[in-house]
Amino acid sequence: MQLTRKTSLQHRFKHKSALVGLAVVLAPALIHGQTRTGALDTSFGTGGTVITDFAGAYAGAAAVAIQADGKVVAAGTVVGDQGWHFALVRYNTDGALDTGFGTGGRVTTDFGGIYEVATSVAVQPDGKIVVVGGSVIGYFNDFALARYNTDGTLDAGFGVGGKVLTDFGGSATAYSIAVQPDGKIVAAGAANIDGNYDFEVVRYNSDGRLDESFGTGGKVSTDFGMLDQGFSWALGYSLAIQPDGHIVVAGEAFIGDGSDFALVRYNSDGTLDPTFGVDGKVITDFGSRRSVAFSIALQPDGQIVAAGFGRYDFALARYTAAGGLDAGFGAGGKVLADIGGNTDWVNAIALTDEGQIVAVGVSFIDGEFHSVLAQFDNSGTLDTSFGTGGKVMTPFGVSALAVQPDGKIVVAGGTYVNDLTAFALARYN
Repeated sequence: MQLTRKTSLQHRFKHKSALVGLAVVLAPALIHGQTRTGALDTSFGTGGTVITDFAGAYAGAAAVAIQADGKVVAAGTVVGDQGWHFALVRYNTDGALDTGFGTGGRVTTDFGGIYEVATSVAVQPDGKIVVVGGSVIGYFNDFALARYNTDGTLDAGFGVGGKVLTDFGGSATAYSIAVQPDGKIVAAGAANIDGNYDFEVVRYNSDGRLDESFGTGGKVSTDFGMLDQGFSWALGYSLAIQPDGHIVVAGEAFIGDGSDFALVRYNSDGTLDPTFGVDGKVITDFGSRRSVAFSIALQPDGQIVAAGFGRYDFALARYTAAGGLDAGFGAGGKVLADIGGNTDWVNAIALTDEGQIVAVGVSFIDGEFHSVLAQFDNSGTLDTSFGTGGKVMTPFGVSALAVQPDGKIVVAGGTYVNDLTAFALARYN
């Protein structure tokens, strides 16, 4: 495979942005028969779905979270006459807009950039909401964070007026966010610095200042070695914080002539954890030109599940606490699930209390993209008690999901409404 910095590699980097932006969340519907498990929850919205427009603008959700009180928070992007901005919506437990949040349940945030995309959301124990993504300021994209009070107003005690921009001296985007038990905030993504794409992890104090005790001035860059072309290429897409404070980030790294699942585990100070994989890093090859982990989840027993794309199918891998592949999962720790399309991939995963792995992704069937929700048992096998053969085709494009404490599954994405696009959510039993 011949790679150049300005063609093939840039295309691959932009591919993930499209997944969490407006393009993927507009997949058309393909409805299959559903059993009771995996059926739409008709107590939510209208027949189990909720559509939220943004008054003449394009919009799509890229992330979703469940508050302690059961309310649902969806974050994404709105595109209108004023440009691209963060968009946030909160719903009551029945799917109705929470009119006590923002303006009629909606909030938009402008960082002053020409292009702003929100990619991930987390709810703090005190109910405040943190959203992360990127904002193009000047020539480069920066990590962008915003924190909101419980009523949707920006938290004046966070950064500057509730907003934080982190410059890397090159283009960088945060794709995932998590809040530590001590209130510190960790964001992970990728940055292009001097022609090299590397994992980037940043930790912030609870007031939005960079945490100087983490890495170098609050930042950590991690590469996976140089390609023959003379530069590195690694992108971090999802992070999780273990109970002991270790930080795990998953994504992709180009090794040789293709990309593989790439995981890194950091100590609480940002140094690589030498007890994980090889010097803190793990590479998993699915035998295809491109394999990428878009999402990770932590099991209560300390094992790590990563999911994404491999050999044109849903690809999942489970790792032991030390970073080795779990032989009790799939075939030697890896699962490839053909969802039915020519190309299938996972956008996000979550775990149920019973140990099932729920995945939402995309399947390219008969020349069209369709969103699909699938459930796997603890061994990595499709759970045939869910939907039809373990899967349900969703009624709109979906890029994110969360599992409620009662086991119901909330998915979020986007759909067309009157030649525009809107936030779209659904809840499943």
